[in-house]
Amino acid sequence: MHLDKPEGQPDDKVAWASDVAAQMLRRFGFPYVSLNPGASYRGLHDSIVNHLGNVDPGMILCLHEDHAIGIAHGYAKATGKPMAAIVHSNVGLMHGMMGIYNAFCDRMPVFIMGATGPVDAHQRRPWIDWIHTSADQGGMVRDIVKFDNQPSSPEAIIDAMLRANIMMRTEPCGPTYICFDAGLQESSLDKEITFPDLARFQPPVPPRPAREDVARAVAMIKAAKRPVILFGRGTHSSEDWNKRVQLAEHLGACVMTDLKTGAVFPTDHPAHVVEPFNQLGKTAREILGEADLVLALEWVDLAGALHPPKGGPKVTAKVIYSSLDQAVHNGAHMIFQATPTADLYMAAGAEAVVSDLLEALGPGAKKEPWRAAVRRTPKPVNPDRITVELIASTLRASVKDHDNVSLAALCRGWPCDAWPFHNSSAYLGKDGGGGIGSGGALSIGAALGNLSLGKKTISILGDGDFMMGGNAIWTAVKHKIPLMIIINNNQSYFNDELHQEVVAKRRNRPVGNRWIGQAISGPGLDIAKFVEAQGAVGIGPIKTQAQLQAAITRGLEILDAGGVCLLDVHVPPDEDRRDASSTGVRNT
Repeated sequence: MHLDKPEGQPDDKVAWASDVAAQMLRRFGFPYVSLNPGASYRGLHDSIVNHLGNVDPGMILCLHEDHAIGIAHGYAKATGKPMAAIVHSNVGLMHGMMGIYNAFCDRMPVFIMGATGPVDAHQRRPWIDWIHTSADQGGMVRDIVKFDNQPSSPEAIIDAMLRANIMMRTEPCGPTYICFDAGLQESSLDKEITFPDLARFQPPVPPRPAREDVARAVAMIKAAKRPVILFGRGTHSSEDWNKRVQLAEHLGACVMTDLKTGAVFPTDHPAHVVEPFNQLGKTAREILGEADLVLALEWVDLAGALHPPKGGPKVTAKVIYSSLDQAVHNGAHMIFQATPTADLYMAAGAEAVVSDLLEALGPGAKKEPWRAAVRRTPKPVNPDRITVELIASTLRASVKDHDNVSLAALCRGWPCDAWPFHNSSAYLGKDGGGGIGSGGALSIGAALGNLSLGKKTISILGDGDFMMGGNAIWTAVKHKIPLMIIINNNQSYFNDELHQEVVAKRRNRPVGNRWIGQAISGPGLDIAKFVEAQGAVGIGPIKTQAQLQAAITRGLEILDAGGVCLLDVHVPPDEDRRDASSTGVRNT
């Protein structure tokens, strides 16, 4: 890991308002701050460099504000801990809004700072300070952050940052935004600042379920013969991981997990009855239809799971639902999903519910799940083509320390059973907002976080997703953040081709035209050369099975040596059709 080293010794005197903000960042314990520079926060920039010495936090330089937010988001996904990010004035905030939306939807803590031109109009430089000043800059993101504020004094800076830090870390977590007045940042202090004791400003622990609710849940569980547990969002704690397994084994339950939220349960455990999914498939819905109890713990879109599509099996089971998500719902966006049915609704943290249920149930023998797991039959290898399944099996066979590798992202169609998840770092989940372009930055942030955990980071991304934000990889090279990216290059926004196919069939129109406006060809992209131009090692295009094995071997060598590499693997689109249902999710 590399941070730029300033000349000379840091000026340790807290003399400027921006020094106050920098001191708070250090006191919060942020090791890094990702940013794209801008004059609106030049005071804060100077304080981080010349007052703090570019250490705790150290600057992670990005080529775009969306990358700055995405890297902080990915760091939180890997470590479970927040990181800071800075965006420049209103224009930088608008650049970073997709990243902020992703973090908000993903319930990830990111401490975002920005700045506006001087609030005092008499301090504004002609033209530039005017177009970079907004009357209510926080209003741009107010419905996708948990808290925003624009402090107007050094003392107010402390209070605003304290509150943002507490709210960001309080479950359900999410990004916060503090906007610093450029004029205030550059004002000198006329008195000594007293900093608070942060031990007295800590976030609350997640609420536990009420005793009577636990008792009701235990009675429902004991009456059930076919329970299903839907494990959604979960912590990075190995103790919590083990308790989830213990609860499933105590109940003899069938378990399902969601690709949107990352690894929370061992996927090759007999209780994990279907492969992790992004949307429920036929087998998963059949199992829910057979269940007599559903225990949903921080499950994303529970109503979508319980309400089958037309003609699907009805869910008649009793439902116990535990979530804190309602605390951040608002009317600006529909991310709260449809309102789920629940016979018992507990406004409590999922891990607390698991722990309290285990205690209330008491000791018990380990039970086998009431239904056998459905394991996918691997497709036969086509000797003439590369498939996503072949990439997965080749990678798995080539990696020696499987459980020490973290998959930061997975492309559409990835066969998860080819790489079982044995810990919370095994797979980190989707981007949250369901857009594209965030894969590179999230992967870099995850790799940065995984450095502190001793984990290696590999991402499998679509070509469309990567190229929309691919210059983020320069940041990984500059700061020596080890990362290996495999591109599932189907030369198309292929998921949208399938949507066009659905519409064409419905309207009795030519299916063969689905590629128009979707194919990334004429010219094709040389992604390996693209990353080479940024200092990374580019391998490809890889078009044969023999090339694939050699490329993965080489890529892993580079990763092990602490380098940054990308494998551009060409996968014919027709081989990329696993679970190609019309989901409404934009992904490549």
